[in-house]
Amino acid sequence: MEAIKIEYLRDSLRTYLDRLASGDPVPGGGSAAALTLSLAAGLLSMTANFTIGKKRLAAFEAEAKKILEKTESVRRKAAELVEEDSRVYLQYRQAAALEKTDPNRAEALKEAVREGNRLLLEIAGLTKQLLPEAELLRQKGNPYLLSDVACAASLLRAAFESAEINVLINLSGQPDLPEADETRKTLQIMRESVLTEAERILAEVKQKLSEQ
Repeated sequence: MEAIKIEYLRDSLRTYLDRLASGDPVPGGGSAAALTLSLAAGLLSMTANFTIGKKRLAAFEAEAKKILEKTESVRRKAAELVEEDSRVYLQYRQAAALEKTDPNRAEALKEAVREGNRLLLEIAGLTKQLLPEAELLRQKGNPYLLSDVACAASLLRAAFESAEINVLINLSGQPDLPEADETRKTLQIMRESVLTEAERILAEVKQKLSEQ
């Protein structure tokens, strides 16, 4: 397989989207999940920025600044994972390309799956971390950006579910991984929290907007 240079963050958005739609093996679902998380974090950062410095929201300013630090930290990390997921997937492809008689093939595949799942679980965990920040911005942030908070919550849910389904497909290909059951349990616990929180934010924003 021809080596693919992974420098998405230096390319244009059009280049990334064209590659996503192409027959290249990367970027794929995991990278798209990380990008979705980064977009959600960006919307929350924007909401915090439009809250800081507003006199009528001065009581929330210190908290908004802390939220901004968190959302920006996640946004930067998620951007790194956009590229890192593709690098890890190419390692998996290299392991899969080894001769089936190669004694190192089975372990190489397992390690590639483990590394891929580690990144995907990180994406899932970061979505969970940002939902409380989204809820605070919904309650106390600039009310003119309520729709952006709701969009962020929707994107966080999508990022989580995208990461989750990629972990599950990885586990289905390596069912004898010792940590498989524990990984599924971890995902289920996170899923309940993420989907409940995201849905609550969306419902509250929709209710608020319907009253205006």
